[in-house]
Amino acid sequence: MRRFSRLAYRAAERLRAAVRSRRLHFFPLWHILRHYTRDQAADDLKAGFNLALLAFPQAIAFALIAGLQPQHGLISVGLGAAVAAAFSGSRLVAMGPGNSTAILLFAGMMAAALTTEEERIVALPLFVFMVGCFHIVGAVANLSIVLNYVSRSVVTASITAAAALIVLNQVQNLLGFRLGEGATFFAILLGTLENLHQTRFPEVVMGAAALAVIAAVRYFFPRAPDAAVTLILMGTAALYLDRAGWDLRYLTGFSLEAIDVFSISFSFEMMGKLAAPAFAVAFLGIVEGASVGRSLASRSGERINVSQVMFGMGMANIANSLFGGMDASGSITRSALNWRSGARTAVSVIVSGGIVIILLFTIGFLIGYIPKAALAAVVLVVALSLFNRHQVSVALRTTPADAVVFTITLAAGLLFTLDMAIYAGVLTSVVLFLRKAGVPDLVEYSFTQEGQLAALEKAGHGRLPGISILHAEGDLFFGSTEIFVEQARQAVLDPQLRVVILRLKNARHLDATCALAIEELLNVLRADDRHLLVSGARKEIYRVFRNSGLLDKLGRDNFFMEKPSNPTLSTRNALKRAQELLGQREADIRIFVDQSKKKAEDKGGNDGAGRT
Repeated sequence: MRRFSRLAYRAAERLRAAVRSRRLHFFPLWHILRHYTRDQAADDLKAGFNLALLAFPQAIAFALIAGLQPQHGLISVGLGAAVAAAFSGSRLVAMGPGNSTAILLFAGMMAAALTTEEERIVALPLFVFMVGCFHIVGAVANLSIVLNYVSRSVVTASITAAAALIVLNQVQNLLGFRLGEGATFFAILLGTLENLHQTRFPEVVMGAAALAVIAAVRYFFPRAPDAAVTLILMGTAALYLDRAGWDLRYLTGFSLEAIDVFSISFSFEMMGKLAAPAFAVAFLGIVEGASVGRSLASRSGERINVSQVMFGMGMANIANSLFGGMDASGSITRSALNWRSGARTAVSVIVSGGIVIILLFTIGFLIGYIPKAALAAVVLVVALSLFNRHQVSVALRTTPADAVVFTITLAAGLLFTLDMAIYAGVLTSVVLFLRKAGVPDLVEYSFTQEGQLAALEKAGHGRLPGISILHAEGDLFFGSTEIFVEQARQAVLDPQLRVVILRLKNARHLDATCALAIEELLNVLRADDRHLLVSGARKEIYRVFRNSGLLDKLGRDNFFMEKPSNPTLSTRNALKRAQELLGQREADIRIFVDQSKKKAEDKGGNDGAGRT
C-alpha cells in the first residue's frame, strides 16, 4: 500500500508539472465558460439535443455488445461523456461507449474467464478504472506521440475483426439464443452452428421486422434517428404480440437499485487478468478518438491536443468506474454528428450527457419493453457500417508491408482475442518499419589511379591499397547495429588495408549498442596493427563517443569533427592523419580535395589531387 501511495504521489507531481508547463490544462471547461456567449449556448443546446437522440439508443446497443446491462452504457454516454468534455475541452471528440471497444471489453472479460453477466458486472468497475489510469498516465507522460507510429492498417484490421465479432454475437440474439462461452470468432461461430436447433421463431420475426423498419426509415426519412424510431416502434408492436401469445425476450429495465456506486473491488489477481485487455481498450479508444479528432480538426481548421483528449478520456473512465458505467472512448459517429449539428464548444457534449442522464432516470424503466431481437437488429446494422471497403482496399493494395500488417492483424483478431490482434499488428508494423529504417547505407570509398576518391566498385581493380573510407548513412541504433557490423567486417577483410576512416557525417541515432560495435571493430583492426579513424562527426556523435568512453580508447587525434562551412575538411584531415600513421610506405596514395573549397588556399599550382 505504501508503494502504491508513492506511485500515486509521483503521478500527481508529474500531472502538476504538465499543467504548469501548459502542455495540459487541468479543467479547460473553466476557460471556455469565461468567454461563453449566448449564440454559442444556442448552437450547443441544439447540437447537444441531436447528439442525445443518437447517444441514448447507441449506448444501450453497446452495453449489449459488451455483455452488460443497458444502464452501464447509458451512464458512460451520460456522465462519462460530460466529464470527458469538461476535462478535454474539445467539441471535436464526443466520448462514451464505442463499438470496437465494447466488443474488446467483452472479449477481454471472456479471456479472463468472466463468462457470465454477473461476473462481468462485478469486474467492470476495476476494469474501467484501469483503463482510465492508462489514459491519464499516457497523457501526463505525453505518450500520444506514439500514436504517430501506429499503422492505420492495424486500426482498420482490428475494427474489421471487431465488426465480424459483433455481427456474429448479434446473430445469436436474432435467432433467440445466447451462448456464454467463446471469446474468439471461430469459437463463437462453432457454438452458434451447434445450437441452431435452439432458434426461436418469434425472435427471428421480430429481428427481421426491425431490420425492415431501419431500412425504411433510412430510405424515406434519412434525417430521422433510425435507431430510436425502430426501438419505439418495435417496443410498441411487442406489446400487442405479447397479448397474442408471442413469447419474446426483453432487455432488463432500469431501476435505481441497479446503480453500483463506489463498488470497485481491488484484487491483484483480477488486476493481473484484466491488465492486458484494459490496456488494449485504452489504446484502441485513444487511437479512435485521435483519429476522428484529427479528421474533424483538419476540416474545421482547428488544432487538437491529443494529450488533453487522452486526459479527458481518463477522467471520464475514472468517473464511470465510480458510478457503474462502462468504458468511454472516442466515438466516430457521435463526434461527426456533434460537429455537423453546429456545436461551438465542448458544452454541447455536456448538454447531451445531461439529457441522457435525465432520460435514464425518467423513462429508463421503458428499456425493459425493448425486445432483445429488435436491439440486436440495430446493433447488427451499426456493426455492418464498420466494414469500410475503401479503407480495407487501401490497406491491401498500397504496399506489401501494409497488406501483411492488415492480414496478420485481421487473422489474429479472428483466431485469437482482439487485444492479441492489436498487439500482433503493432508488433508487425514495428518489425517492418525497423526492417526498412534499420538498414544503414555503408559505402566503401578508395582512390583511383588518377587520385580521385570514388566508391570501391567505381574505383575498380586498380585501386591503391592502404586507406579506405567507410561512409555510413542512416540510423545506427540497436536495431541496425548488427547489419552495420557485418557490412564493416566485409569491408575490412582485405589484408592490405591498413587504415579505415569511418565517416559518420550522415549517421543518426547512435546508441550504446552501436558504440560497443565500433569498439569491437577498433579492437579487430588493432589486433592486426591496423588503425581506425572517425571523420565528419557531429555534436550528437561526439557525445556518444565521449560518454561511452570510446573517444578516449580511439584517441582524440583519430577523431575529426564536422565543419559545416567545409563538409570535406574533416575527411581531408583524417586522410592526413592516415598518412602520418602509414609513414612513407604508401607514398603513392593521393588525397582528393574538393577544388571549390580549396580555391583560397591553392590558387593556381594545385590540380586537386595533391601528393602527401
